[in-house]
Amino acid sequence: MRYLIVSLLFFACTATDPATVSSPTTDSPGGPRYSLGQWSFHRALFDGEMDNFDFVATAGEMDFDGVELVNQFFADRATDAAFLDSLRAAADDAGVALTMLLIDGAGNLGDPDAAARDSAVARHLEWVAAAERLGIRDLRINAHGAGTYEAVLDAATDGVGKLARAARESGVRILIENHGGWSSNGTWLSTLLQRLEPEAVGAVADFDNWCYQRDNGQLWGGKCTARYDRYKGMQELMPYAGGVSVKAFNFTADGAETVMDFRTLFDAIRASGYDGYLGIEYEGDSLPAREGVEKTRALAERSWPRNTVVTPTARERIDSTLRGFVSAGDIAGVSALVFEKGDEAYFGAFGQSDREADIPMQRNTIVQIYSMTKPITGVALMQLYEQDKFELDDPLADHLPEFRDVRVYVSGGGSAGTMQTRATSRPILVRDITRHTAGFYTGGDPDGLQQAFVAADLRSYENTLTTMGEKLGQLPLRSDPGTEWHYGPSVDVQALLVERLSGQAFDAYLREHIFTPLGMNDTRYVVPEADRDRFSAAYRRDADGTLTQLPSAEAHEFNLRQWPLTPGGFGLTSTLDDYMTFARMLLNGGSLDGVRILQPETVRLMRTNQLSDEVTERLWLPSKGQVGFGIDFAVRQRPPATAAENPGKVGEFFWDGAASTLFWVDPANELAAVLFVQLFPFDQIGLHHDFRRAIYGPFVPLPEAAR
Repeated sequence: MRYLIVSLLFFACTATDPATVSSPTTDSPGGPRYSLGQWSFHRALFDGEMDNFDFVATAGEMDFDGVELVNQFFADRATDAAFLDSLRAAADDAGVALTMLLIDGAGNLGDPDAAARDSAVARHLEWVAAAERLGIRDLRINAHGAGTYEAVLDAATDGVGKLARAARESGVRILIENHGGWSSNGTWLSTLLQRLEPEAVGAVADFDNWCYQRDNGQLWGGKCTARYDRYKGMQELMPYAGGVSVKAFNFTADGAETVMDFRTLFDAIRASGYDGYLGIEYEGDSLPAREGVEKTRALAERSWPRNTVVTPTARERIDSTLRGFVSAGDIAGVSALVFEKGDEAYFGAFGQSDREADIPMQRNTIVQIYSMTKPITGVALMQLYEQDKFELDDPLADHLPEFRDVRVYVSGGGSAGTMQTRATSRPILVRDITRHTAGFYTGGDPDGLQQAFVAADLRSYENTLTTMGEKLGQLPLRSDPGTEWHYGPSVDVQALLVERLSGQAFDAYLREHIFTPLGMNDTRYVVPEADRDRFSAAYRRDADGTLTQLPSAEAHEFNLRQWPLTPGGFGLTSTLDDYMTFARMLLNGGSLDGVRILQPETVRLMRTNQLSDEVTERLWLPSKGQVGFGIDFAVRQRPPATAAENPGKVGEFFWDGAASTLFWVDPANELAAVLFVQLFPFDQIGLHHDFRRAIYGPFVPLPEAAR
């Protein structure tokens, strides 16, 4: 039994650097600001039926707040000061702001030839000067170039980086659009943006333009042979977005777009906290341009607001769902708390925290949160990141020398000294321990490594974090760093890193810098004697449905006394209100009730996917839904494809615990939810799925054409 509990502590849940933007936007009577994309009228402009001044005047007549100019319509006027001044004056007269200048035809900033790249930078700088004269802050560029994924990525990092550094002196920000070639691959472009984060390069997230390979080998024109998922792509780009292209082509009878689900795309926008202009662009050919623009904006205006999620009907569903699990004997007791738009939207507690002692489940019941400790550890680590104590791409050994000589397992067994190993392909980075890609062994095959792992006794409560780190650093890795997602001791290493960088014991650090400031007085490793009457019992549900209470001395062993080990990956206990305080702090961009724990941009970094598509081995992470992984959170990248998949919203971030606890933060709807139960094995009864479904309502699949 003790081995079972200790295993669950370490491997809970195994059953199953962006540009700055503001915190999540709330609905206001005026809604967002809309700008009009000049490309919407490209036919009239190319045909000579409209000129640039007519376009600006039209935008004013249509009551747009701004316009996005395209240099193709005045390609020879980059240095024509009189023209540029007149165009700026025309915008003033029309009452619209010049919000962005889109640049095409100025050379490839990702060209494999360095001289050609430098030439493209020089040509783009002419347009930087034009943008400065027009009073435009944002310049949209393309990251095009011929070559392989990595080759163009390296070349674009150089070319765009040079341009951004020069443009910054003029007060102009460089934005890259998903606009053909590798730039239409969301992983590729988000990787480029991450590399260019020091240069403050952002993105223009376009609803369309997700084809990154065509049969003619060109950017445009040929049949698409490789298309990136638009919903995942938008979720990946929005943390970096300085602009959004709300694009439509064709409409259904009720005004929806025929191949894009605007509601889901707007979930990604709302979740990111984006508060810039929404650029309206109509590219269809079935309607006159002006009518198409109006219908696109009408659809955007309909898609922006967020209706109340936890309605009276939803509260009845939640009550019925949770009560039903108790009545069926699947769980002894359960409680849940939901906040929406800053207010408590739901609380319910059903059944008993200790069935044998007839103690009801209550709001102040203390539970073991197991791996829901991990996000708290991540917040502690990222506080030190904000203090410039480390960079995510620092080699871990720069701060923890215990990991300087790690090697990768090849063959053999028994002990570390008799195994065959090889050098790692690269060092473990700090980033790796925040996303479970360090390569640490987590159990199972191969047998030889398993024997060494057991002999090291990493799981002993008598280990300090330093002792645990020393032992782990002597074990071979199961894979090269950065290549596989394997859940394991990475977050315990984060706790060690917090100790080493802060000079404080980890539990003391948590109390001083997170728990006490937030008033989380019931969140701790050791439950004092006076509070143990509130400590929930733990239960095991057997395959036949029998629910058995685990002996308290074993189930609660870690939390009844102070052990040398203060792990980052498990071990804390908490109450509903305490953990909701933590969740609301995250939802609010790092602060709550005047107390700031993290900066908004740091929270956004934590909830931004850090796994590239090249990390294909992800253990059981896909069982959580269509998710990526940020810094100690899973991140939902796409809406559920089936009714069986766990419900949730794009942009949501979440985690759970071995005793089937769960929390999530849904920024799009300004909602946070916490579910407490003490059930082993990890949720095999569909509790999480049904609780989520009770909150969000019946499954509504994406229209087939929009998937």
